[in-house]
Amino acid sequence: MKLEEALTEYNRLNATKQNENDELRVRNAKLEFEMMQLQNANAALQLATKDYDALHELFKVSKMDVTTQQQRANTLEQRLREADEEKKALVRELQAAAQIVRMDIGVNTNPLPAPRNTPNGANLPVVRDPLTAEPSRDRNLKEERDVLVMDTVVVHPPSRLPPPRKQAIEHAAQLIPDLPDDGNVCFTRPFISTHIGGGSQALISNIASPKPLALRFGITSYLCPNLWENPWCPTSPGMAGYMFVGLGEEIHKFVEPEVHELFVGVARTNYRLMGRYRAHRVEPLTAEEWMTLPEKVRSKYCETTQRKAKDSRSVDGISAAYERGELRVPCVKLTCLDFKEDLYNRLKAQKMEQNSMNSLSSQRSIKHELPVTRSSQKRPRIEEAMDVDESSCKTDDSDYVG
Repeated sequence: MKLEEALTEYNRLNATKQNENDELRVRNAKLEFEMMQLQNANAALQLATKDYDALHELFKVSKMDVTTQQQRANTLEQRLREADEEKKALVRELQAAAQIVRMDIGVNTNPLPAPRNTPNGANLPVVRDPLTAEPSRDRNLKEERDVLVMDTVVVHPPSRLPPPRKQAIEHAAQLIPDLPDDGNVCFTRPFISTHIGGGSQALISNIASPKPLALRFGITSYLCPNLWENPWCPTSPGMAGYMFVGLGEEIHKFVEPEVHELFVGVARTNYRLMGRYRAHRVEPLTAEEWMTLPEKVRSKYCETTQRKAKDSRSVDGISAAYERGELRVPCVKLTCLDFKEDLYNRLKAQKMEQNSMNSLSSQRSIKHELPVTRSSQKRPRIEEAMDVDESSCKTDDSDYVG
């Protein structure tokens, strides 16, 4: 009986063990399957990591390329700006070089032309303009050049600008008008007054009775500083510069920015249209800046100070006060806003018409005043030879007051 019970227990235990072995084999198979899945996932993760690393490297390279390209773009942009500045400087140099008459703060340094040879050695009387007293020119030039050439002057660009003043206008917009003659034709103050309006004496000219050109272009005022008292003024249309205005009754002018047309006197009776400018008071000249001005400019400005500011001191005393910094020259910054090319062309056309009329009048005067003489050896009348040569004779009316 006991043997049978023991055998039964043995079989039961053996069956239980078999069941447990089966369960372990199933669990082992599951674990092996899960381990294979993990291995596959790990392999995929490694591949993804490699892809990520490759993409990251590619991103860094691309980023470096973008930075390099940006640096190259910035360098090219800087070079373009420098080239543009060089181009503008070259244009200004060409404008200053390719001219007929060179002026140095209002003083004409162009020598007088030699007299022409005439038939039989006869000396033709030279008809001179009462203002300029310059000899007549040959009529072998084109008509437009003939009537405008003596109204065309060039001055040297403003020189000896102290570095701070130069830096303050270096980056100001400089408009270069598209004109075949670079805007070099000049006009007299009476001519400007006649065709635009305003007075012909004051530096600041307010137009009470505007002329048709003033109405057409909306001009209500204009400024007329000159280079012999304001050597820092613009010398070409569109350029920036300074003028020394603010004495006496003008002490409060330009404290707030003002906009005016600007004509600059480049010779005693010649004013050049520069454009429409913004004028704004800036820091007065220091004693050191005062001393950089030419002696003639300082002397003239001291006389102006004595007159406008009603200063009782002598010119030398006023000059000493400027040198000590006790007095300081008021300074107005001039920056160009635009240039009315149509206005300039209309003024130029009026000047051409006026000069043509004056030229014809002068030619009639020459013909009327020529003496009739006869050669001791030849009988033909000198006046007939002169009529033949008359096509090469032209009077000069450069500074005719318009």
